[in-house]
Amino acid sequence: MEWNTEQQALKQRYFEVGRDLVRPSAAFRDESVSFDKALWRKVGDTGLLGLSMPEQYGGSGLSITDFSAALEGFAEGCQDMGVLVTFVAQVALVQSSLVNYGTHEQCEKWLPSLISGEKLACFAITEQGCGSDVRSIKTQVEKTVDGYVLNGKKWNITNAPIADICMTFAKVKDKKEKAISCFILETNQSAVTQSEPFSLMGNRGTPIGSIDFNDVELSHRNLVSDEENGLAVLYFSFLIERILTGVLVSGCIRPLIKECAQYSQERHAFGSPIGNNQYVQQYIVDIESKLELLNGVIFKALYMIEQGRDCSKLASVIKMYSSEIFHESSLSAMRVLGNYGYRRENYYERLLRDAIGLLFAGGTTEIHKRVIWDSILSDVKNNPRVHKNLNLSWQENTARTTMSEAV
Repeated sequence: MEWNTEQQALKQRYFEVGRDLVRPSAAFRDESVSFDKALWRKVGDTGLLGLSMPEQYGGSGLSITDFSAALEGFAEGCQDMGVLVTFVAQVALVQSSLVNYGTHEQCEKWLPSLISGEKLACFAITEQGCGSDVRSIKTQVEKTVDGYVLNGKKWNITNAPIADICMTFAKVKDKKEKAISCFILETNQSAVTQSEPFSLMGNRGTPIGSIDFNDVELSHRNLVSDEENGLAVLYFSFLIERILTGVLVSGCIRPLIKECAQYSQERHAFGSPIGNNQYVQQYIVDIESKLELLNGVIFKALYMIEQGRDCSKLASVIKMYSSEIFHESSLSAMRVLGNYGYRRENYYERLLRDAIGLLFAGGTTEIHKRVIWDSILSDVKNNPRVHKNLNLSWQENTARTTMSEAV
């Protein structure tokens, strides 16, 4: 499956946006560990932040497949994982959750300024003592006469240091373990403290840090979905994030194939292009093969979403596989490019540093294998098969054939 004509046009349009608007200053943001809010507003002006959002809130109302085509083009053009990570954190996690679980009033209040790029949002679930084990969060809300009081600290949160809006999750005090609620709030209040950005190895163009809640007073208008339905909001947002992570990885990897192949024909050693050596060819062919496999799984997941089918297992496959091949492909490109790729003025070394971060951001490979395994076991339990009555005649026939041949 491939993008149709309209989707190809979307992809090309946003490739040019990424190339012309974001790429020229990508290296500066990496070096300076900075995020450009003015640039973010310009990205909003292109319509990218609202492509899949309802028109009544300032979006374009396109399908998730159309949106994915645009995102792949943007990722291919911009060469800036920092901007892409910020993008997914806001659009896949916050905006999608609002559209699917928020009220009309909440969408009307929060979405327009996010879609326009006027404001930036963070999605705060991780804490210093828990990441994938979301039921172990310590952040709590206590019910009051007028609403809720929120207390806790979220850690390692994308966009947290400069976010204007925060969607966060907390346990309801004195309720059962699964009683987790989702809230959305403004950060410009004295009871909310945002840290300075962490100094990281990669993805340095996106601000990642902590956000503290100290007796934050919230009303019922801040509650997203039902009081104890936070996990449903969370799992839905994770599904979208994982699929879109695969899409942006596809966009980041694709240019490597052409660039490595071209370099392998230009760089000579021992009287011939290094691309004449099979081991160099293998590095590039492996990138191409893995990318094709990734795209096949992505298209299947997008199709399932548009059909209203559950694709949570497939989403974990996409996140696990895309993060692994992103790292492998970036490293393979460095092997082909050698010193040329290692130099700071080229983006390849930055891409490798960024790729390492994706190995654990959004869930490690190991946790996604557990998710996939749990899904397999659930399928076995719900669709039992009787193995004791298997017809093993083929084994007997094979044995007889082997014996007769031996005679």
